[in-house]
Amino acid sequence: MVNEAQSVFTEILARHGYAIGAEMGEGTYSKVKHCTWTKPGETPPEKKKIAIKIINKKTAPKDFLEKFLPRELEILRKVHHPNVVQTFEIITINHKVFIALEWAGKGDLLAFVRLRGSLKENDCRRIFTEMSTGIKYLHENEIVHRDLKCENVLICSNNTIKIADFGFAQLHLKPTDLSKTFCGSAAYAAPELLQGTPYIGTKADIWSMGVILYIMICSSMPFRDSNIKTLLSDQRAPLHIPSSILPSLSKELKDLLLHILSFDHNRRITMEQIFKSRWMNKK
Repeated sequence: MVNEAQSVFTEILARHGYAIGAEMGEGTYSKVKHCTWTKPGETPPEKKKIAIKIINKKTAPKDFLEKFLPRELEILRKVHHPNVVQTFEIITINHKVFIALEWAGKGDLLAFVRLRGSLKENDCRRIFTEMSTGIKYLHENEIVHRDLKCENVLICSNNTIKIADFGFAQLHLKPTDLSKTFCGSAAYAAPELLQGTPYIGTKADIWSMGVILYIMICSSMPFRDSNIKTLLSDQRAPLHIPSSILPSLSKELKDLLLHILSFDHNRRITMEQIFKSRWMNKK
């Protein structure tokens, strides 16, 4: 019965030009697989390497199906930006949703930093600028990501940076609207989320951007995340930068980090101020 259902999926997807390959990764209610796509009607036919996200609605809980999944699909249909992963097509077959996505040939930022170690400031600036440009576009379109982390920052074959995974994202949010749901990974979460207080999504996203920037610079996490109490204590304390990194760190970059990772969200730097900062505009 399973094989029969699988062959139905394979047959329908083949009609759309998709040939599914090996599994790349697995989420709570989804899998991501390698895929080649030949766009129907394209002359001459060109095989494109893409990723396909497969969501199984049978294994997903009610709140995911009624709240998170419809939001994600609406956002994927809406967004189109050079620094956001492109969605080519969304196909629903019975209890499965297939999302055809742009392929990021060089994997995610976490794997990149693990391989390379601490990145040079110029490389950090290029990656951070492209990432920030993608997030700025989302915020301008009333979308907050709410799960920004190195694993959701992808690197294409041409080194372009792409924001991915809108599973926790929220849309139609004005700059002063408050969110209440705790989303994402604790290690990247802003203090106001960890404290369980209503938060402004764009400000929480900016905090997560600061954690990502720190990881690129230091090749380590900025805060211990063994438990929430320790994490909040570290976030409140003066930012620790490893002694091996500190001597080579420019004052402009250190200043930017401190302004992004401000425990008090009212004093945290805005996206506009990030783009105007001295470090971002350094030649």
